[in-house]
Amino acid sequence: MNFLLLVLSIIIYASYGLSNFIYIGFSLLSTFIVARYLNKENKNRKLVLAGTIVLNTAILVFVKFLPYTNINILAPLGISYYTLQVISYLVDVYKGKYEYEKNLLNYALFIMYIPHLFIGPISRYEDMKKELLAKRKITLDNILNGGIRILWGLSKKLIIAGRTGIVIETITSNNSSGGYALLAMFLYSIELYSDFSGGIDIVLGISRMLGINLVENFDAPYYSQNIKEFWRRWHISLSSWLRDYIYIPLGGSRCSKLRKSINVIITFAVSGLWHGANYIVWGIIHGIFVIFGDSYKTKFKWLNRLVNFVIVSFLWSFFIWNGTTEALKMMLSVFTNFNIQEVTQNILNLGLTGADWIVLAVSTLILFIYDGNKIKIMEKTKNISKNTKLALICTFALIVLTFGIYGIGFNVNEFIYSRF
Repeated sequence: MNFLLLVLSIIIYASYGLSNFIYIGFSLLSTFIVARYLNKENKNRKLVLAGTIVLNTAILVFVKFLPYTNINILAPLGISYYTLQVISYLVDVYKGKYEYEKNLLNYALFIMYIPHLFIGPISRYEDMKKELLAKRKITLDNILNGGIRILWGLSKKLIIAGRTGIVIETITSNNSSGGYALLAMFLYSIELYSDFSGGIDIVLGISRMLGINLVENFDAPYYSQNIKEFWRRWHISLSSWLRDYIYIPLGGSRCSKLRKSINVIITFAVSGLWHGANYIVWGIIHGIFVIFGDSYKTKFKWLNRLVNFVIVSFLWSFFIWNGTTEALKMMLSVFTNFNIQEVTQNILNLGLTGADWIVLAVSTLILFIYDGNKIKIMEKTKNISKNTKLALICTFALIVLTFGIYGIGFNVNEFIYSRF
């Protein structure tokens, strides 16, 4: 099965352009060969490790700065994800956490496993190896469970993200500010979460059908009471990677308060750069909020969550508008252009009908209720019968087909985080 998975992954990846193979092939082969060298006792091991990491990282950084140059080179798909995977693999082999992979095909599948290549989660080698090399069967139960997860992801993407995306596009294309900008910020929080977590649901669902269990990437992030907690719940695989391979090697929290703060800022600056050169300031601001996270925390959980949601939403401005200056300008306009009444009067002129707004409100409410009670819901539904699961799949499919947004103006195939 693994060989067929690898062949299928290669075919799908190749369909996006053969030039992608130059980048991923270099990362794959260079790290596969170097890992064999790192496994031996050699005085140059550290130098070889550093050189290989710097080279692969330099390619990633180069790609991130491409939009700001006149160089006309197509950025390779998935480079942000597989670069972090190969770096963690090399570091873990160097530290003796496990032996290097002797089988090139197994290693290639770890890197090129197509369901998670474009959107994550960022998998660790030891976790993927257990899943890929384990004896597994495609069972009806796995197919049904995976199908439910896929349709849940599609409902987030097509019902929620589709509608919020239309409103945000209307606001940004008209250069609207003030209350319109504030609405765009709040809606983008919902859109990005629905789009990204929906995509991860699809990846996890497909993998579940194949008998492969990948790590979860979200844990109700908008229930967080401060930014530090938010990053423990949002894009968990990236947050844990940054902690283990950037923050801790810098010294982590086992140092002076000033040095700890510097380590946090550097880690979040790297997080910003991983998203793109335009997001470094966004990352640094998040780092500052992490350092002072407890200072704006009250005894009321609901208030903490509300304040944190507002802060996160404001900071998503760097993703909504092009350029740091434009993003800061729009954030400032919220306080200088008080046109909330105008926004309310024109709410039906932002691309959605009244019925669409109702569907968006109800579906978003359901999403947040589910997030707040996910553990209880999963516990109660894990032992339901196959017939009930099949009924759920049919119901989900009907809902997605009925209320999903398709067609011109909404690219169903593109997920926001596949751009990073």
